[in-house]
Amino acid sequence: MTGSPSSSDDGPRRESESTAVEPQRPKLPWYLNTRTLVSHLFFGPYIYVPLITALVWLAGLLALISVWARDGKPKYALKEASIVYVSNVAGKHKAIFIPITCVTAVGFVLSLVLERWLRRVDRLPTDIRKREKILNWLAILCATIGGIALILLAIFDNFNHSSVHWSMAAIFIVLTSLSAILQTGQVWSLHKDHPDRKSLLRNSIIKLIILFFGVAGAIAFAALYGVCHGSSLPRKKHSAKTCNRVTSGAAAMEWAIAFILVFFFLTLVADLWPAGKSSPRYMRQLARWQEKHEPGTAHDFTGRRAFTAHPERWENDGDAVDPVEARADEMHAAMKARNQGIDPTAPSPAHFPPPTIPLSSIAIHSNEPLNEHAAEPGQSRV
Repeated sequence: MTGSPSSSDDGPRRESESTAVEPQRPKLPWYLNTRTLVSHLFFGPYIYVPLITALVWLAGLLALISVWARDGKPKYALKEASIVYVSNVAGKHKAIFIPITCVTAVGFVLSLVLERWLRRVDRLPTDIRKREKILNWLAILCATIGGIALILLAIFDNFNHSSVHWSMAAIFIVLTSLSAILQTGQVWSLHKDHPDRKSLLRNSIIKLIILFFGVAGAIAFAALYGVCHGSSLPRKKHSAKTCNRVTSGAAAMEWAIAFILVFFFLTLVADLWPAGKSSPRYMRQLARWQEKHEPGTAHDFTGRRAFTAHPERWENDGDAVDPVEARADEMHAAMKARNQGIDPTAPSPAHFPPPTIPLSSIAIHSNEPLNEHAAEPGQSRV
């Protein structure tokens, strides 16, 4: 009877002790929070290339729809249906469409080139296998040819240069789709070599979903277009009313496919996003901020006391070593080890959970790879 009150008091005491052990960490300032767009202005502006590309392409499509609606939804040719094709609206408003295609083509190619460079300098998870590098370069090549075709189809409109226009349109659709498939395959392959980077799996799945809808839309467009050969006039067994409805459906699918491309550009933003937290400047700024605002974790860039067991690594022992710079260098080495696939357990700055063993005991400065499957220096896996 006397033991029950004391046992009932144990619960609140344990809760108070647990809350006292883990004090609340101060929130990162806005310029160090890599989950925001603003921080990337300072430490990872690469994401703005595909973001601007997506916004320009989206604004261009909306502008074409707006001017078509403003003009009273006209039919630019006798055989056009109630809903006109993108190419026909663009052909009548080349002053809008040509600048849009130029920005989109350059932005798409530049986004893929930036991704290749960031993987080469270990700012993003690196290519461990040769096939990933090959897929990336092929995606850049296809995007370059597809971008040139996009600009040419805008210059040679459907009304005055029909053959050239549709030839360039076919090249643009095929090679842009192929570039997207190759880039998706590259990200999926990277996920296999970097299983700890969940963003690679998430991005590859999103890309596959977008590709599925894009291919399904292209098949639907081809099927609807083939019924009346893209004309609203009566053809064979189909009346004018039927052809108008079917051709309008084909035009609607063409608009839908154009809008789907916006979402693929946004996946490139997600691909480049981790480069913000791997910036050496970001790590130095984060180290200085933690040195000032987290005195209890002054020698722990993860903010979770992963290095308190080895304070001698950070203390100034008279050799004029700046502990902030030392911690920033350790951050950079740990992030590089993760991106190269040498040490998936190495924490990323500020937010990644601490490893199961102290980072100071991980030989990230040695020349010996910790991953038994990692490639030897100068070699790559096929």
